[in-house]
Amino acid sequence: MNTPEALWRAVLDTDGCTYAVHTHAPAHSVAERQALPFPWSQAVKTLAFTTPDVALLLVVLRAEDRVDFARLAAVLGTSRSRLRPADPELLAAEGLVPGGVPPVSHRPGVPCLIDTAVAEADGPVYCGAGTADRTLQLDSAVLVRLPRARVASVCR
Repeated sequence: MNTPEALWRAVLDTDGCTYAVHTHAPAHSVAERQALPFPWSQAVKTLAFTTPDVALLLVVLRAEDRVDFARLAAVLGTSRSRLRPADPELLAAEGLVPGGVPPVSHRPGVPCLIDTAVAEADGPVYCGAGTADRTLQLDSAVLVRLPRARVASVCR
């Protein structure tokens, strides 16, 4: 059976990169995530957005950073008013939950914007792995070379 995790893992496996998926107690809040055994300074989050022209867009930034919506819209070549957070139903259809979105999708049309601060980080980053009880660990350089990945300054 092709679970959502198996599908995005296949993308990473095809790339030949090294990664690990860690299982832990569910973490929903920032405090719960900070209590996990991963360096918070290396934590990244993946936010999901839509526009009338893009059904699903992944945006990866450091956990403590915030999206600059004007910059994000400019990078996408759209207006801020056309940019929307992906609703939970869309994420559920992808087999994902808010707060656990991985930075890679198996879907051919899903682009991934990686903030420059994440792309320039040395070593591993820790991010969502599809559910609140799993964390994906991989090198930031891996994110940059994945299919449909693009580096841009999108945080405040």
